[in-house]
Amino acid sequence: MKKDNKKEFKFVAKKIPESSGCYLFWDKNDQLLYVGKAKNLRKRVSSYFQKSKENQTPRTEFFVKRIARVETRITSSEMEALILENNLVKEFHPRFNVRLKDDKSFVYLRITKEDFPKMEITRKLLPDGSTYIGPKTSAKEFRDTVRFCQKFFRVKMIKSSLDYYPLASTGGLDLDQKKYNENVEVMKQFLRGKTKEVFKTLRERMMQFAADKNFEAAARTRDLIQSIEVSTQKQTVQFDDQVNRDFVNFVRDDKSAYFVRIAFRNGKLLDQNNLEFSAEEFFADAEVIEAFLLQFYEHVADLPTEIFIPEKITNTKKIETILKNVKILVPQKGDKQKVLVMAQKNAKHFAAKRKLELLSQAENFANALPELAEVLKLKAPPRRIECFDVSHFSGTSTVASQVVFLDGVPKKSEYRRFNVKNLPDGKVDDFAAMTEILERRFARIGDKKFAKNFPDLIVIDGGKGQLSSVMKAVQKFTKNKKFPTNFTPTKQIIALAKKEEQIFRSGRKDPLELDLDSSALKLLQRIRDEAHRFAITFNRSVREKVAKTSVLDSIPGVGNQTRKKLIQKFGSLSGVKEAKDKALLEILSQKQLENLRKSI
Repeated sequence: MKKDNKKEFKFVAKKIPESSGCYLFWDKNDQLLYVGKAKNLRKRVSSYFQKSKENQTPRTEFFVKRIARVETRITSSEMEALILENNLVKEFHPRFNVRLKDDKSFVYLRITKEDFPKMEITRKLLPDGSTYIGPKTSAKEFRDTVRFCQKFFRVKMIKSSLDYYPLASTGGLDLDQKKYNENVEVMKQFLRGKTKEVFKTLRERMMQFAADKNFEAAARTRDLIQSIEVSTQKQTVQFDDQVNRDFVNFVRDDKSAYFVRIAFRNGKLLDQNNLEFSAEEFFADAEVIEAFLLQFYEHVADLPTEIFIPEKITNTKKIETILKNVKILVPQKGDKQKVLVMAQKNAKHFAAKRKLELLSQAENFANALPELAEVLKLKAPPRRIECFDVSHFSGTSTVASQVVFLDGVPKKSEYRRFNVKNLPDGKVDDFAAMTEILERRFARIGDKKFAKNFPDLIVIDGGKGQLSSVMKAVQKFTKNKKFPTNFTPTKQIIALAKKEEQIFRSGRKDPLELDLDSSALKLLQRIRDEAHRFAITFNRSVREKVAKTSVLDSIPGVGNQTRKKLIQKFGSLSGVKEAKDKALLEILSQKQLENLRKSI
């Protein structure tokens, strides 16, 4: 039996700074377990390691058994700690934090800023001057919206092949630039729920068309008014004060929280989002609500004035500030309470539907593999899939990851991490890095264990360039050795590009584009994202080790023992940097302190 060479973890309170900030609990495999925030890091982290178990919560007992390393990150205020905690959760996806399960599921309707604005359904919210409507959690809903907008407002799509109606694809027939842009502005108002202004504009336009004896245009405008009236008359609840409000409620089941957000704009119900969060049972409801507010609303293009939630939370004022002074309220009675109850009922329906989906997840993976074989023209479904990704920081600490999925399920015991050896520090060359890693992987083909577990499919995180570099490694390798007879590199090595989710294959000019709802694409995305996460985690740990040694090593007059004391007391290089002179002088002399301040 193999012995674990890592030393047993022992908590030492003195190593933890007493300032505000975040603490990170890592396990023995360098996987992040949990991120927390605290006003006093030492006091908060120490509470997890109390000798007496009387006051320990189930959460404390659960974590302590798995912690192999504690990291702290100092902030100048509790507000900064709250923001940092949210960013770390998004970045690392720690297993036991409350977190949004799929933050890549949001879609937006983008209306470009140009002479003749066009529409596009996108998953990215960019500061490019465009108008964004969303987010939606269903691309289908936006497709229906786009069809409506093209039919009645006659606005074009960015890709002409996606124009659903002849009127739109011809640029609106009789619409010059001025009239076209007027339609775009009316459409934006409609999409934002400002129907009162829309009706006023359209009625004025209809009367003008009639006065000009343009009866065909007047009839089209009349039809548009009637269509909008029909769509807005379906409202069961509306508010006369026309304030923009959101109502958020949820239900919990096992380790998940199912949220529904109902959005009212200008007093009318405009939208609804269903979202699933990972939330261990030991988290209080208030903590789960806070996580939702911080993680969801950074994706919202049009923030409300008020957000109504089912119960009070601890950090109300801080979160209101982060959300640009949106008011967070708890209704007690009346229509607002009724809408919140409606949101919870919808959350129950969403949870029930999601549970049914999870029950058939194994079946979905079983479907994904045959579909993958079909679209890639493989002889059989790929049981073993390996995915590779490269990560670096401006060309430094370049590393790579390899993840393994067996029958659609992660096999973490076979994940591998690589330090890229042949790139000079500071040089950015993802192609060369990927070539090196695949050469090292292929070089093990003579190993019996490797030959036995040779993949049925290799996925590269990247596009055509990354794939070309890997195929060079294949050509170089096949000169002296042979792949297994059942493995054809040109068919069984592919690249998946993030931007458009396109699949690149060797020898084929055009990429393969699968439907966004395709089971095969969802499986490939899951594998690619896991390789990316694993590579980033490794890169970050390498950078931290380098930072702790290289920077402190360069300080004149500071020896090895002193460096160890600094790291032990302040936890990390950033902790040393943020520490006050008085605290540092407990370890350093005045001269050493001066040298340290000059160096970091």
